[in-house]
Amino acid sequence: MKQQTIASLEAALDPKQFVRIHRSYVVNLERVTRIEPYGKDSRVAILSNGARLPVSRAGYARLQALLDERA
Repeated sequence: MKQQTIASLEAALDPKQFVRIHRSYVVNLERVTRIEPYGKDSRVAILSNGARLPVSRAGYARLQALLDERA
């Protein structure tokens, strides 16, 4: 697993269930409880276990699109 790139891991996962929100993070959409602003132009995803993960601008666009599809 350590030798595997995050891009190859992302490609192996279901794109309707998992989304890359940052260059270092891929999340399960079912675990995202909310997205909060963090600073001027950034956001954090709050997970069901309380973890706070940074969300890039591109990651936010992907995350928002998938969450909108589910609504």
